Amino acid sequence: MKAFFAILFSVVVIAAPQVEVTDVDLERAGSGRTIALGALSTDSHVTNVPLETYVSRVLAGEAERDAPQGELEALAIAIRTFAIFNAGRHARDGFDLCDTTHCQVPRPSTAATRRAALATAGRILTWHGAPAEIFYSASCGGRSESADAVWPGARLPYLKSVKDDVHDADEPWTFDVPLADVQRALRQRGFEGSRLKDVRVGSHTSSGRVATLRLSGFEPDVIAADQFRAIISSRDLKSTAFTVDRKGGHLHFTGRGYGHGVGMCVIGAGRRSRRGESVKEILDHYYPGLEISTLDTVPVRRPDTRVATSPAPRRESTSTAVAPAAPTTSRTAVRSGVTLRGADQAELQQIAVRAEQAMAKVLGVAVAPVTVDVHETVEDFRQVTGKPWWVSASVNGTEIDLAPPALLTQRDGVEMTLRNAMVQAMAASAYAGRPEWVKIGAARYFARPTPLPAPDGKARLKCPADAELTLAISATAQREAEARAEQCFARTYAMTGDWRAVR
Repeated sequence: MKAFFAILFSVVVIAAPQVEVTDVDLERAGSGRTIALGALSTDSHVTNVPLETYVSRVLAGEAERDAPQGELEALAIAIRTFAIFNAGRHARDGFDLCDTTHCQVPRPSTAATRRAALATAGRILTWHGAPAEIFYSASCGGRSESADAVWPGARLPYLKSVKDDVHDADEPWTFDVPLADVQRALRQRGFEGSRLKDVRVGSHTSSGRVATLRLSGFEPDVIAADQFRAIISSRDLKSTAFTVDRKGGHLHFTGRGYGHGVGMCVIGAGRRSRRGESVKEILDHYYPGLEISTLDTVPVRRPDTRVATSPAPRRESTSTAVAPAAPTTSRTAVRSGVTLRGADQAELQQIAVRAEQAMAKVLGVAVAPVTVDVHETVEDFRQVTGKPWWVSASVNGTEIDLAPPALLTQRDGVEMTLRNAMVQAMAASAYAGRPEWVKIGAARYFARPTPLPAPDGKARLKCPADAELTLAISATAQREAEARAEQCFARTYAMTGDWRAVR
C-alpha cells in the first residue's frame, strides 16, 4: 500500500502543469529595460516593449516549432544579446530595432517562449566584459561560417567556422531559376553586358561555402556569393553552401543549410538539446570564447558621437534600454558653434565645417544642414552602414557616416574624406538617377585641393558600371573603379564646364 501511494504521488508531481508565465512577470524580470520596436513590416509605428517580453516574442518568430527547452533558452540568450548590442540601430528612424529580418522578427509569444525568456532573464553573451556582437541563422547545414567571410573585415574571433555534426542526415535543397531572370535582376543592380551567358563558382570560403561567382558576359564579371543570393532570392537560394550548373536556359542550384550560417544554428541547437547538451554547452559550441553574463554586471556605454555642421534636429530612440543596456556606438551631439566633450571633438567639428563650406563654394551651392556620425570602430561603422571595411564614409541624403578618424588618417585623411562625402551630399538631388560613376567621380574630383587633369580625349576609358562601385568584392576593386569614375568625370566635366550637366 505504501508503495502504491508513493508511485501515485510521483505521477502527480510529474504531471503537474507548469506555472504560466505572463507578460507582467516578464516586465518585472526586465528591471525596466525596454526596446523601442519599429513596425516596418506593417504601419511603421513605434512601440516600447519590455526587454524580456521582446525576447519571448522574437523566440516565437525565430525558434523552431515545438522546440525543446534547451534550444529556446540558448536562443533566448542569443536574441537578448543581439538586442542589447544593437539597441539604437535605427536611432535615425526614431527607434532601436525593427521587426524585419534586418534585425529580429517577433511574433505573438507562447507559453514556452515566455518560460524560456523568464528562465534566462538578464543573461547575455559577453566578450571581454562587454555585450558581444553575435549572429545566428536557421541552419548551417553541417558547418557554420566565419563572420569575416560574410562581412569582410569583421574582427570577431568567437564567430569562426565550426563543424556541426547534427546535420549528416539532412536532405539537400534545390533551386532552379531561368538565366534570363538572373540577367534581369543583375542589370537592375547595375551590372552591364549584352547577355549573361553563364554563372559559375569562382572561389570558396574556408568553410566550403561559395565566396564568389563568375558572371560570363557581364561587367563586372564577378560578384560576392552573399550579394548574389540577396539579389536573386535569399528565400529560394537558401544559403551560399551550394553548387550551380547550367541546364539549358536555367541555372540549377543544389545546397545545404538556410541563412548566412554565422554563429548559432537554430536547428542544430535543437538537435543538440535533444541529445542532452546543456544550454551552456550549446552556446560554447557555436560561440567559443564568449561568457554568459548578467546585464547588471555589464558596463554602460552611451550613444555615439555626432557632429552637426549646421543646425539640424536629431532623432533619438525613446527606449530606456540604452540606459542600463547600451548600444554599440558612443555618440555626443555637437552643433555648429557648440562643442561638447573634449578638444578632439572641437577639432573634428572645425574640420567638418571647413569641408562643408569649401565644397559649397566649389559647387556654388548654399550650405545645407549636414550631420556626420563618427564611429569609434570599423565594426560599428560596418554594422550601421552595411558597408565593407574598406569604405571610409557612407552618405545617405544629408546624413554622413564616418569611419574612425584614426583609420582615415591612414587612408586619404579625415578632411579629404569629409570633403568627398560633402560633395556627395550636396550634389545628391542634382545627380538623382545618374550613373554611380558621376556621383563618385564628382566627389573625388572636387574633394582634391588640385583637381586631376582631364584625360586625353583620344585615350580609351571605360566608365565603371554601377555594380563595380556599389558591389565591389575587394578594396583593390573598389579603388580601381573609383579611380576610373574620377577620370570619366574629369573628361566629361572638361567638355561641359558644368558639373550639373555631367551624365
